[in-house]
Amino acid sequence: MNFKSLFFSAAMLMAIGLPQNLSAETVKVNVRLNGKTRFPKTNKWMGVLEVQIGDKKSQRTIESKEAGTTIEYNIPDGSSFALKEAWKLHGYKLNSISQENGEWIVTYDADKESEYQYLWFHNDKEPFRIPSIVTMKNGKLLAINDARPCGNDIGYGRVDQVMRIGSKDGSKWTEGKYVIQGSYSDEGVRDDGFGDPAMVVDRESGAILLIDVCGHTVCWHGNWPDGEPNPVARLYSTDNGKTWGDALDGKHSPAPQGAMCSWSDITNIFYSAFMQRGEEGFDKYRVQSLFVGSGKLTQSKTIKVGTHYRVYAPVWTKNHGNRVLYTDDFGQTWHALGGKTALPCPGGDEPKCEELPDGSVVLSSRKGAGRYFNIYKYSDDNKVNGAWGTCVASDQEKGGIKCGRNSTNGEILIIKARKASDGSEATLALQSLPTGDGRTDVKIYWKDITNPESYSSPKTFAENWNQQPYQVSYTGSAYSTMTLQKDGRIGFFYEEEPGWYSMVYVPISIETITNNLYKIK
Repeated sequence: MNFKSLFFSAAMLMAIGLPQNLSAETVKVNVRLNGKTRFPKTNKWMGVLEVQIGDKKSQRTIESKEAGTTIEYNIPDGSSFALKEAWKLHGYKLNSISQENGEWIVTYDADKESEYQYLWFHNDKEPFRIPSIVTMKNGKLLAINDARPCGNDIGYGRVDQVMRIGSKDGSKWTEGKYVIQGSYSDEGVRDDGFGDPAMVVDRESGAILLIDVCGHTVCWHGNWPDGEPNPVARLYSTDNGKTWGDALDGKHSPAPQGAMCSWSDITNIFYSAFMQRGEEGFDKYRVQSLFVGSGKLTQSKTIKVGTHYRVYAPVWTKNHGNRVLYTDDFGQTWHALGGKTALPCPGGDEPKCEELPDGSVVLSSRKGAGRYFNIYKYSDDNKVNGAWGTCVASDQEKGGIKCGRNSTNGEILIIKARKASDGSEATLALQSLPTGDGRTDVKIYWKDITNPESYSSPKTFAENWNQQPYQVSYTGSAYSTMTLQKDGRIGFFYEEEPGWYSMVYVPISIETITNNLYKIK
């Protein structure tokens, strides 16, 4: 008599001291793959299956190296077994799930056309978040994002910065490595973690400036100058991302013991750009806590009144919405755009900014159902004085960006292009953000701003965006950023499920984004 015929439960078998597998049925799942994906080094994961044994469900990520192998599951006697697709992954398509001769067969087809690549894949160990991507002076791409062993933001534990370098067309990427790691300790030092990367490449020297929020303070708990704020870290690379440190000239200080590289704590420099205790208006205009909007910093194409072309850094603040800082010496010193009392978007959340064709600065800020926009216009030729306009909500303006109720950061990018119809020169504004009621379905909105009247005020800039945005993601997706590649395409880097999140890169042409109405200049 075999034990299976006795219908013992697993609990009964344990009670009488017999191994559980004596009452288990072995279910075999054979994994097959047809063809070879376009990017096998980055797209190593074929799909995610939902495995149901009895009333218990779990997920199993199938890697390409498992093709041709058999996965076995021990099923308690009397329990059912079922498989179905839980997540579609880039680079592969599920062909079928079937049963043959008592075995389950899961077959995938390689997607040879897809240009989506996973630069970091969430494999249940640690999530990845907050993308930043730039085109370096040598033409290659640099992508940096958070790796979060603590599973959360700065202030909750260790957060690291990781990077990969891509070829000029984004088809090949180096293996990932750390830029800098958080030390997380109970002592609460400022190198606990480094997150929310924001980068810019100097157009003359090619030096890269990286700004991170750092430390152990949750942003809402900051209270400058009476307590610890969100600290600010500054790093430079002068060799196209190969090494990082604290100096613009490349002569970095020795790394602290146990650290990967040196870095500069510029918390006091950042906060000193705003009202200080004793100054008139301090109580009204003080900044208690801040961090720079992640993704890209913006360098002016025309304004150079110091050692470098001007760089803008939009910031979130705990108590006054958005402010914008600028530097004329590539991050050594910072000043408030519009002055210490300027409040360009009091209700704004995480911000981005860009330079308009006339040298003005447009602020784009996170909000539910769309974006906030405001514009700073200079009033003198020296580019010292100027004023902010009135902040407007895109979803309240005619033809403005209006989407689901999610409140998530995106990216704004302004590029030169040509009309496909007659070849005439054009300027396009691109704005990415999720469009569902939750963090789903990242799309790219666009608007022709060739006519200066289209950005003569925040209201006119918020109006008349194309109402057929290009859809990048068809699933859960959140933050995104963009860079103009040397091949004329947009390097798009964003967060996408599975997990919270995986980091996905895809190059997209202007023709694709605009449905062939425009092409790159």
